[in-house]
Amino acid sequence: MLRLLLVFCLSFLPLSSWSTNLDDIRAHEPSSRVTWAEQWFYNVAAPGIGYFKISFQTYIAPDSVDGQEKAYMHLAFTPLQGATVKYDLFYDEVILEHPSKADAFYYEVPGIIVADEEQISVTHEDFTFSLAWDGPHTRYWGGLNPGQTPFGIIPELPGVGGKWFLYTVTTPVQYSFDDGVQGWSGPGYAQVDKGWYDKESSAGMMYTMGLSDEVAFMFTGAVFGDSSVEMWAGRYVSDNYDLVFYPAFKGLSVKREIDACAGELHVELNKIGKKLVLDARAAPESFYLLNFPSVIIFGGEQNYMKSMKAEVDFNLYHLGELKETIHLPQALLEFSGPFACSELPD
Repeated sequence: MLRLLLVFCLSFLPLSSWSTNLDDIRAHEPSSRVTWAEQWFYNVAAPGIGYFKISFQTYIAPDSVDGQEKAYMHLAFTPLQGATVKYDLFYDEVILEHPSKADAFYYEVPGIIVADEEQISVTHEDFTFSLAWDGPHTRYWGGLNPGQTPFGIIPELPGVGGKWFLYTVTTPVQYSFDDGVQGWSGPGYAQVDKGWYDKESSAGMMYTMGLSDEVAFMFTGAVFGDSSVEMWAGRYVSDNYDLVFYPAFKGLSVKREIDACAGELHVELNKIGKKLVLDARAAPESFYLLNFPSVIIFGGEQNYMKSMKAEVDFNLYHLGELKETIHLPQALLEFSGPFACSELPD
């Protein structure tokens, strides 16, 4: 119990020098030359059209000859109606130093992808994709450190594992995508998160996020390190409410039910005077499996199942009275480790 109280108290120290910050969007020096993964995730909603997930990563695999970072890129597009299009691409060369600003974020695979703090441009023989900011960022936290992880400094504690934070909860963007069969471009919204680690960062997680003209949200529950402690955190932003749900233990201010094989997640989150009820559901056939880097780099068995076709309903109560109901026809829903379904096809 003392250990739990310590962890709980530490999670509310937002100004700790241990904590992540917005500068961590830049690439880091690998903490291991045997196993390493650093990941930038861009989730892009094109209202009425679909969702894009693009992640670009550096990695060092156990069979690496020189211990130098290589590049991996994942792009998936799920239209509101229709099948997911997915690309998984590996490259030997990656450039992580900005050509003119040494301290700035930069990621380049020569001839394929260039990303910095303002834009992404991907030119591949099978598709093109671009994204540029088109408005102000909404950070996860206010205050002096808007780049602190949603779980406070818990991910910084010994034995917990990797680091992760949200760079922006939602930002207006202009995007374009063309694969020769379909082409889309126009305004949308992006949410960006970032992680880096030399071993598996959690023992399992549940994750859902969504962006629309009405709402932006991210909620995640995870078991940290080798513990059995499940904690939740998240943020909900609508026209009328802006709520940060501080790190909380399952069974206390958080109740949840999952059936990953049915693609269902139910979460109730409480804070003083308010209760938010989230129901997310996606058809099992809409999920796809991803085992990079958890299996390929770290040698584990923690598959990730991901869907960009979840419907999400929110009901927000204040002092027991229903104040807001929002329905999203499309959002993201993910499960990993012991929370994932072992019966899904590869």
